[in-house]
Amino acid sequence: MDPKRWPNILSATRIALMPAVLLMAMAGSRPWFVAMLAISLLTDAVDGFLARRFNAFTEFGRKLDSAADYLTMITGIAGIALLWPDIVHRELPWIFTGLVAFFSVVVYGFVRLGRAPCYHTWVAKLGAIGCVASMGPLLAGHSATPFHVVMVLQILGGIEELAIALLLPSHVGEMPSLWHAGRQRREDLARLEPVRGRRDPAPK
Repeated sequence: MDPKRWPNILSATRIALMPAVLLMAMAGSRPWFVAMLAISLLTDAVDGFLARRFNAFTEFGRKLDSAADYLTMITGIAGIALLWPDIVHRELPWIFTGLVAFFSVVVYGFVRLGRAPCYHTWVAKLGAIGCVASMGPLLAGHSATPFHVVMVLQILGGIEELAIALLLPSHVGEMPSLWHAGRQRREDLARLEPVRGRRDPAPK
């Protein structure tokens, strides 16, 4: 099998696991829910590594990975709400704010660009790792502070992605940060400048 297909297979596997993850939550099995959700999140880390390792970046792959991310997040929150309702009720303002920040750029993308941007910025990746790490102390009842820090990071990431969408409205593919978007915009303008010079009529 072509190794370039492996990232997409892992993303599809993550999507296929979600019904089982939700079933474990509905059955009230906290250990199995956590274990299967952890496996799903592990595939997210591995498919990104494989995509970079084999240079397997495609538009379809980016969309599939993003769809798997969205579905995993929604399923994870739904499962946590079923298994740890008291914690979800207590942290609801933080959860709601984080979701708004996460999905605002998706909504903007579909309304203005006709697609989800799928930037996969460094901040977004760091937030995903931090979210997984913060679940342990949060669900164990030790401390909600790591989760709050991750939600602040999620808000900053959402703002950054909206800024990238405004700066590069036609960009397709990954964009590590707003700084990279600014550099890309300067390069695009530099390429367009000679074309504009040829099109402009000579002054009389």
